[in-house]
Amino acid sequence: MTLRAPARAMKLSRTMSVKSLLGSSLLVLVGCASSPLTPLVVDGPELHASLVTRQLDDVSMLHVPREVLRDNPQLSTDAKFVEVIAAAASQGQLSKDGIRAALYSLYLGEGQLGLYGLEAASTADADRRERAMREIWAYGEGLGRMRVHREGKVLVVVWHDGVSPSCWEAVNARVTQLLTAR
Repeated sequence: MTLRAPARAMKLSRTMSVKSLLGSSLLVLVGCASSPLTPLVVDGPELHASLVTRQLDDVSMLHVPREVLRDNPQLSTDAKFVEVIAAAASQGQLSKDGIRAALYSLYLGEGQLGLYGLEAASTADADRRERAMREIWAYGEGLGRMRVHREGKVLVVVWHDGVSPSCWEAVNARVTQLLTAR
């Protein structure tokens, strides 16, 4: 069956939009194509069936300045983005020194759940950052609201403000699986 001209134009327009979106997303990731954080750039249902990826237009729910965000989830080596996420991942106590790339993801389920990911420039940088982050997040971890994951040079803080215990455990298991699958 042959498409009529308007239908064909609409299909072409949708195809071009998808290609443009994919192209711009790839541009954001160009500097991170080989980053071990790349497997964590996932939509909410890939972490748990009850999660949806948060829309950026809901500015009031973001934990980082809107001006550094292009996408959710976002992985970037952009210096400003890395600086903001490094600070967020350490409650403002650590700088971007020794961090090569950063990841930010925000999801919504029964409550919010987010990821702050950092790729250290070296194992020594990751060791220093891990010690500090575990101290910073110890109280939240004790409450079952935060968890710090480490795999090689990658550190990921997973946090939530009200997801179910089953969702929380499943997300952390999935993060571990994604980090170790590379």
